[in-house]
Parts: sequence; structure tokens; C-alpha cells
Amino acid sequence: MAHLLAAVSLPPVTFRPAGGHYLRLTTKTQAIRAVSLEEIPPNAVRRKLDSTWRGGFSLGVDLGLARTGLALSKGFNFRPLTVLELRGQKLELRIIDIAQKQEVDEFIIGLPLSSDGKETPQSNKVRSVAGRLAVRAAERGWRVYLQEEYGTTIDAMSYMVDR
Repeated sequence: MAHLLAAVSLPPVTFRPAGGHYLRLTTKTQAIRAVSLEEIPPNAVRRKLDSTWRGGFSLGVDLGLARTGLALSKGFNFRPLTVLELRGQKLELRIIDIAQKQEVDEFIIGLPLSSDGKETPQSNKVRSVAGRLAVRAAERGWRVYLQEEYGTTIDAMSYMVDR
């Protein structure tokens, strides 16, 4: 039987692991204990029981010139979802729709930087889309984060070659 540690009541806290994205614990817990996966209901059920509970799912968004890649993450576990070939409002609405269906709590949007760490013309486009997406996300209580992605293409290529 698979087990995991569940925070069962700490005050809300936001933290950022080294090199990671911001995480926020929002449930009030009094102890941490091991629980079986069967004890943890799906996000939708948990939210009906406790409206303040957040499942901790992140939707990774990689905005490209022609396509946008989406991936679902829970901590260090992730899985690719889809690639969208949409732009503008259609893209934003589709991302929101996917986020609702996947019951995500936050968006992690990759921010491209040049090799010297400076922003690029694509960075400006990403910030623009992220800003509009943040407005739509805030209406639903979701958070949006920008994550610098310099070097991630090289890391991904190395990973694929080593597999």
C-alpha cells in the first residue's frame, strides 16, 4: 500500500524550495502523519468538504512562438497534458478551461531569458499573456507565477539524450 506524509494543521505559510516555485500551505494542521492514498479523496470532493483546501496541483505553461505546451504537476511529479496552437483570448480561455477540468490551484509560466540573464522580446510577450491570465485566474482564486527558464531547453535535451 502506498503512503505519503500529509499535513494534518499548520498556519498558512508560503515558501520556496531552492530553485523551485513558491508553495503555499493553506490548511490549518496540528500534526503530520502517514496516510494511505485511499484516505485522500479527489480535489473536487475535498473542496466540497473544506472550501479552503488546495490540492497543490500546478499547471505548467510554456508559451512559444507558434505553440503552447501544458503540463500538470504535483510537487516533483509531472505529466505532459497537451500542446495548443492557439493565440490571444482563445488561448487564455482554453488554458482556464483545462485548469478547471484538471482542478489546478496555480499556474507556473516559463519566462524565457537570454544567455546573459536578460529579458528578450519573447519575455515581454510572455509577461503580457501571464498578466491577462492572472486576471482571469484571480477571479477563481488561483495564483500565477513566472519561473525563469534559462537553461531548461539544454537540460531537457540532455535528459532526452541520456534516456
